[in-house]
Amino acid sequence: MAEYQYDEEGFNFYYFVISVLSLCLVPITLHTLYSGWKSARSKDEENLCNCETCQQERTKLRSAQPNRVTGQLFRPKILFLIAGWIAVALLAYQVSFAETPKAHWDPYEILGIGEGATLPEIKKVYKKLSLVYHPDKAQPGTEKESEERFIQISKAYQVLTDEDVRKNYEQYGHPDGKQSYTVGVALPKNLVEGGNSKFVLAIYACIFGLGLPYYIARWWYNSRRHTKDRILNGTMRVFVKELKENADFKALIRVLAGAHEFAENIPSRSTDKTLLQAIDNSIAQELENRFGEKYERAGEDVPEYRKKTATLLYAYFLRVNLNSKGSGSETKALLQDQRFIIEKSIHLLQGLLQIAIVKQWLGVASNLMDLQQHLLQATYPGEQSVKQLPHVDTALLRRYYRAKKKHIHSIQQTLALSEAERKEFFQPLGKQQYLDAVEVANRIPKLKVNKAVFRVVGDRIITPGAIVTFVLKLQNTDATVEKSEKRTAEDSDDEDLLDDVTGKTKEIDQENGTLPLAHTPYYPGEKKPYWWVFLGDPKVNRILVPPKKVTDITGEQTVQITFPGPPKPGTYTFSLFVKSDTYVGTDIQQDIKLTIRDKSDLPPEEEVDDSISEPEEDSIAGQMKLMREQGLSGALAGSQNAAKANDDSDSDSSDDE
Repeated sequence: MAEYQYDEEGFNFYYFVISVLSLCLVPITLHTLYSGWKSARSKDEENLCNCETCQQERTKLRSAQPNRVTGQLFRPKILFLIAGWIAVALLAYQVSFAETPKAHWDPYEILGIGEGATLPEIKKVYKKLSLVYHPDKAQPGTEKESEERFIQISKAYQVLTDEDVRKNYEQYGHPDGKQSYTVGVALPKNLVEGGNSKFVLAIYACIFGLGLPYYIARWWYNSRRHTKDRILNGTMRVFVKELKENADFKALIRVLAGAHEFAENIPSRSTDKTLLQAIDNSIAQELENRFGEKYERAGEDVPEYRKKTATLLYAYFLRVNLNSKGSGSETKALLQDQRFIIEKSIHLLQGLLQIAIVKQWLGVASNLMDLQQHLLQATYPGEQSVKQLPHVDTALLRRYYRAKKKHIHSIQQTLALSEAERKEFFQPLGKQQYLDAVEVANRIPKLKVNKAVFRVVGDRIITPGAIVTFVLKLQNTDATVEKSEKRTAEDSDDEDLLDDVTGKTKEIDQENGTLPLAHTPYYPGEKKPYWWVFLGDPKVNRILVPPKKVTDITGEQTVQITFPGPPKPGTYTFSLFVKSDTYVGTDIQQDIKLTIRDKSDLPPEEEVDDSISEPEEDSIAGQMKLMREQGLSGALAGSQNAAKANDDSDSDSSDDE
């Protein structure tokens, strides 16, 4: 009958718990450390914009989040890791007091003899050991050890001198014969037997009956609520319903404000209504004074979260100072809501852009890309893009216009000024502020199109229905960035841009450079510049080739886009769009023509000689051919004739010698 042997001291139970905790804690800890290292690496100080404005805004952001470290520590995952490793440390400390498991009792080993020892040999060894370890013979101070040793010697002697007991030990490994089957349970006895068993079962029921199903159900529910891009399904339904083909900037703000993420994460406070009303008044005044526009306030039937989101977005675009609209605690909470809205809006714009691309709405897609630029730079559509530079505001631009009767709209105009004119433009600024503005102006990538052609792999012309590859060569003319070492093949022959086998541009691949992080002082985060490259037709407001995102254009970079060509011959005029996702006023749009020629214009294909020479009769191929044509006997005869002919030729050659 089986017997259960419990872990009376609990050490095996501790080993079990340590093993289970380690299986959970080690991978989670490694993943957390890797995520923290990756996040710290992405915020490398060398790649950040260190202008005065960016540094001031970073300081404000850090001061507005003093409990960020504390907030990270109180995350459920971090709490689990801390509690888990503390438990592992305590259990390891307890296990350190565990006694070494006792070895198997072996009478031969105790007496120091071999298993085949005879009875006289056993008696002789026993007498010898008795003289040493008998309690009466023990040395002073070793009485206890000698007594324990003598007891083991006597027991071993009795087992080996009794034939039946010795036989039991040799057959079953125990002097008493066959023992019952024991099962070890890695739990203390008082947890399994007695009144505590109910609590153990309750803990197991909570963990596996309630905790595990709850966790799985929660994960399943959250995964079903989101799209693969981590946008709520309810938000995407709102976007699909409200996004229209003729949506402009204000319409996009209204659609974006309807995202369910804002309804679930932006709290409604009793003090918000008064503050938001004051902010609305400032927005209306700014739009009237700067652009002559009328601010369209939300109606009473619009949900409060949509009103709040739209108001804070407009205040961000117009750079309205929220701190002047209320007390410190009230405006602090509102600023936190605004930061969340701006960060989340960048992510939600990708969902709106997907809808526009699927429906091929060129105007809406372009407006959404412009909206992302304005979100990152805190600028309002229609105002001078030069305001992206630090310390440049409306007052500075008006002063320069009054003095020179000349408008400065873009950063390119600023860089085109002579050194003296540029210093006069930035005259109200201090020396460090002037250096900041010039450094940021040079930091912004300046792209130009070196080449934009259509090619088909293996053909000199493009025919109807062919798979066309659009090859675009972009160059960053900014001298301050780390240049790319990637060079393409010589540009003298456009026909050889594509490899006939792979269909890719012929390049000499070397390591690319890396662009620094963008100048985005008002955006609560850091951003790496990207560009969308796509083809469209503004005449019909359609996207012809979906956008492709590229980055790290530090020198000249080749972009390839493959798409099916038009079905009919003719000349088609497309528009090439290269739109930044970070900076305002740096986009490229130019027309490009695609000529489709009839298939009859293709050059005639070269004839390929695919004939196969007849095999020789004495070869394996020749023998197999004869077997197919004449059968086995013919093949044998042919081989004999061939052998005879060879013999004749050999004899002729020997005669000649």
